[in-house]
Amino acid sequence: MMTVRVPLDYYRILMLSPRADKHQIEQAYQERRELRPGERSWLVGFSPQAVEARAQLVQEAASVLLDPEARRSYDEHLTLAHPTLTVDEALLPGVLCLCCEVGEYPAALSLAQQMLDQGHPARSDAILGRAVARLELGREAWRQGAYEEAAHSLQTGLAELEECQAFPQLQAELRIDLGKLRPYRILQLLDPNAPAAMGKGVAAAPALARQQGLALLKAMLDERGGIEGGGQDGSGLSTEDFLRFIQRVRRYLTLQEQQELFEQEAERPSLVAAYLAAQVLLTAGYVEKRPALVRRARGYLVRLAQRQDVHLEQAICSLLLGQTEEALSHLRASQETEALQFIEEHSAGSPDQLPGLCRFTEKWFQDEVFPEFYALDPAQASLKAYFDNPQVQAYLDEMPSRESSPAGTLSPPPTLPLSQPPAAGGANHPPAPFPQGVSQEPSHLPKWPAPWDGEPASSPPSEGSLQAYKRGLQEVERHHRSHLGSRRSRPERPASSLHLRLAAVVGGGILSLVVSWQILRSLFTPPPPLEQPQVQLEQPPVTLENSDQAKPSPEPELIGPLAEWQGVQRVRVISNDGINIRQQPSLSGAIVGTAPRQALLRVVEVRVGEGQVPVWLRVEQEGAPGGWIAAQSGSTRLVERL
Repeated sequence: MMTVRVPLDYYRILMLSPRADKHQIEQAYQERRELRPGERSWLVGFSPQAVEARAQLVQEAASVLLDPEARRSYDEHLTLAHPTLTVDEALLPGVLCLCCEVGEYPAALSLAQQMLDQGHPARSDAILGRAVARLELGREAWRQGAYEEAAHSLQTGLAELEECQAFPQLQAELRIDLGKLRPYRILQLLDPNAPAAMGKGVAAAPALARQQGLALLKAMLDERGGIEGGGQDGSGLSTEDFLRFIQRVRRYLTLQEQQELFEQEAERPSLVAAYLAAQVLLTAGYVEKRPALVRRARGYLVRLAQRQDVHLEQAICSLLLGQTEEALSHLRASQETEALQFIEEHSAGSPDQLPGLCRFTEKWFQDEVFPEFYALDPAQASLKAYFDNPQVQAYLDEMPSRESSPAGTLSPPPTLPLSQPPAAGGANHPPAPFPQGVSQEPSHLPKWPAPWDGEPASSPPSEGSLQAYKRGLQEVERHHRSHLGSRRSRPERPASSLHLRLAAVVGGGILSLVVSWQILRSLFTPPPPLEQPQVQLEQPPVTLENSDQAKPSPEPELIGPLAEWQGVQRVRVISNDGINIRQQPSLSGAIVGTAPRQALLRVVEVRVGEGQVPVWLRVEQEGAPGGWIAAQSGSTRLVERL
């Protein structure tokens, strides 16, 4: 019969150290002679022939290692760094089963593909072994933070199983992992500093990565049915967790990307997306000095005002659009106590609240809004720069007879020459951010009003408005002289446009942190520093924690071997032949050193294991490399607690 060489040795078959004594070998043989799937349910998928071949190899390993002469001869030719074993070709299914069982997944993948390429009779075992290797290698890449490499491995395994129409339960497991992995992939793909960590062999072109990340994000939103939707997207994130996830994603999205995304999402309809769209448009209007975008933001806020207190944002929009009296009216109706107190304090000595509103605006944009956008350059963003801009002046002077720019773009608004009279009969209504004639909205939502309901009539400002504007302009000038430095003199401009542009900026996003609406409040609280989510060894998590809001959950009660070793600070090696120190908690991990018998080790971390090694300890030793050791093998102690 034909023989082949495989990357295994008798010690790995029994999951033993090469220094194991006779008692340890006998004990390992008793524990390994029968296949015990445990949590690795896929082991039961191997054929009876594979299980029988596995048992034969375990028997052979024990026979050689328990015979002193045979073991001595075997050890003389054994190369631990690159072990090989010559076996009959008929035993390859058993070798494949053992490779998967002991964690030699790269070897299992290579052997399984070789068997399939050569047309080995055990085709089903080869298909299973290849899929298991893809699954476990994907999870290992996930644990190491290489999310795209993990996704590639999982997707390849799933595609191969679907092509063979085999092992539906394993297919389901691969799909579950891919669904839970997707939020992590999105964060990494959109993070400009992450491509180097995506994993070996994964294309990381920044433009393609962003495109893929946005596509994955939109797919999640579609599957969920929107930001507040309850659809199943496979991630396992609750609505609150998903809102926190969206808040984190925002910091990786540009102004243009956020506008396109949230205006589209607002059409579902979505209250959260409508508010986000309003905030994005206000920011773009302020930074890019385009009041047409401010008018579009006002349309969203009018819609939200039917349910939420967004008077502060509406006041800002009105000011930026030159409607002073309306701005002050909205400010008086607002219930945002903290913001109003700040505005009052910075309006001392003024007949109204406009100076404080201007001061609040600049501070709010700089501290709270700008950090929520990627690659945003706010260097020239100030109220003075906004109101000094000729394009802003021209737009506001002509606004009563103009339409704002079409929804869904960030292109500059058309500029009318100052000498050209307004078009006759022009409407003053901002365009509806939600298309007219949209199909029925959910029955539990009241009928949305037209986006321009409640807007002022398109008529020139009254004399009273002009006087109020002039008074406010004087206060703004005083504010800039005292707080923002001296400013050059400039020719007078129509009162009703300049004053309100200044104050209107203020509203751009004040309620992004303090909207009384509970969902928005949790979404717009400044998030903690973004950290890559941590993945548990056996089961990746389904939530992204928010340390500012999540209540600490009680620690679960530890049971079994982990409870015994938890809290241990020092151990002594009691194994006769010492103990291997590994680079990672796995019998397949590279050996980086050895701790001799009676060596004292300091324990840094305790981690649950599996199979023969129920507990791994990460240790440090003076003069020796740090790494992981097995606390015990089977029921045999390798170290003792101190």
